[in-house]
Formats: sequence, structure tokens, C-alpha cells
Amino acid sequence: MCLLWRSSRMYPYDVSEDPPLALLTVQVTDPASGRQVSLPGKLDTGSGISILPEKTATKLGLQAEAEVWVAGYDGTPALLPAYFVAVTLAGHTVTMLKVTASPRSQMFLGRDVLRHFIATFDGKKQVFDLIDP
Repeated sequence: MCLLWRSSRMYPYDVSEDPPLALLTVQVTDPASGRQVSLPGKLDTGSGISILPEKTATKLGLQAEAEVWVAGYDGTPALLPAYFVAVTLAGHTVTMLKVTASPRSQMFLGRDVLRHFIATFDGKKQVFDLIDP
């Protein structure tokens, strides 16, 4: 019998918001220039696409390569520019990720990122884990 042991690191929830949320530092890279920016990223299981802060897109010098229709929590559709980036979080990199941008201070990491991981959320202990299988 062979046992597979996988080390994991539990990340604490950010308790500065109420209710607390899963947030960690991510590194965003422009594949064309190699420029990188580190910023906080909220894990958002309700979002189908990840969203960069507009200031981050500008700082990286990203050029829109497409447009995507999105709708926020109020259901209002909007056509936004889309960019391709690499995102590194929890020690793993997701390449050629299509993201959009909006005026916010944190990145929202949607299901397009989360589908690359096994995500475990422990609300009682206010910790979460991301494992690249």
C-alpha cells in the first residue's frame, strides 16, 4: 500500500472585513514585458472571471487583447477590455489567464483561477488552503 502525503499550508482569513474573507498576496505578470506587481487577491467563488484593479493594469502597461461581457452583483451587463496575464498564488502559477479590470484596490480571483486548485475553506477556524493537485 502506498500513501501519498501532501503538505499544505493553511492561510488565515483576512479579519479586517466583516465577515472575514479568504485573501492572499498574488503576483501578476505581463507575459509580453515580464513586468510584475504583487497585490492582495480575494478568492471569489461567485465570479466566473478574475478582475484586476485598473491601476494594476496601467502599472503593468497591459494592452487589451479582447473584450468580455460581465455582470456584477446587480446584474447590469458591461463590455470591458480583457487582458492576458500570469498569476502566481500559493506557490503556483496560472498562465495565459484572461482577466478584466475595474476600479478596485484588490484583485478578485474567480473560478477561472480556483479551478486549477483544490480549495478548502474552514470558516469556523477562519483559514483556507489551496493545493495544486
